[in-house]
Amino acid sequence: MKAPFINKRIKQSVRVVSMGSMALGWIFRSENWQVIATFKRCFYCRDNRENIICIGQAEIGKGPFTLLCSAESPWPEHAIAPNMPIRVRKNQMLLEGPAVLFDLHGAQVWNKSLRTISGKDDRLLTDIRWIAGKVVSDAPAESLGMVLSSFFPVNVQKIKPSSSILTASLHKSFVEVIAEVRRLPLLLPGGQCNTSLAEVLCRLIGLGPGLTPSGDDFLAGIVMGLFKAGQEDEAAWLAHYFHRTARGRVTAISLAFYRALSEGLVVELYHQFLDSIGTGEYLHLERLLKQVSRFGGTSGWDTITGILFGFSLVLADQNDRRNHTMEAVY
Repeated sequence: MKAPFINKRIKQSVRVVSMGSMALGWIFRSENWQVIATFKRCFYCRDNRENIICIGQAEIGKGPFTLLCSAESPWPEHAIAPNMPIRVRKNQMLLEGPAVLFDLHGAQVWNKSLRTISGKDDRLLTDIRWIAGKVVSDAPAESLGMVLSSFFPVNVQKIKPSSSILTASLHKSFVEVIAEVRRLPLLLPGGQCNTSLAEVLCRLIGLGPGLTPSGDDFLAGIVMGLFKAGQEDEAAWLAHYFHRTARGRVTAISLAFYRALSEGLVVELYHQFLDSIGTGEYLHLERLLKQVSRFGGTSGWDTITGILFGFSLVLADQNDRRNHTMEAVY
């Protein structure tokens, strides 16, 4: 690496306090990056190896490829625009043009795998039913919460159907895939993961509008739900399958989330939400659910619906095996 940037060139300095483990692995391998997308509280940049890093304000939370900035540092929201170059030198990132320096000195590395979440808690099923009820009552009509009744026993009279033709068509596609997946076992008789089930689910990759389309959020939720339900190997296999299939079908940013998922990594808030399921501490669970539901337009609700579907797959698989055992006995 070259010498640090000269102070007189810097107009603003922002301190980075946390760095995701994936970002750590990429950031010092490439000197040149470029801003590819900007939002109110964060922006994304990419190097020439297609690696993605998110740089954001403290309130967006930690993530596998996120650089989290100090709440005490002013956020240069209006200074950042797509295609701006960023250069890296000795624990510093310089956003050229506005001359904003992101200082990485002392940043703590964040690395937490989905394999560390607690599973099979005493109140797991009770909490899952409670979450399903919250989806029915609170999820917006544009979200995938409206397809919950296609796989989970809920009061359909409380569901608010969307008046949008495009949303209704999108939901219909999800219901069709869900119906097909529910006819397939999670595991084959020999204990292998079911490729046919994965192939059907992959029809949802990239489906829907937005930075991370509803289909991608839903599939990420399925993987999280499987991890929480104790099906770690199946969840990891499915995440790798999604990542391989997503190449060339999704945006660079969405592919970065699939890549993180394939390594068992998601943002910290999802970790906290998953850990709280099964504790029976509803005030804490509701607070986290509200925070998660604010992700993106409907991304949070779509992911939560995917988590519930992941649980339903495990429950259906357990019921099938129980029924087969009873048939063998009789």
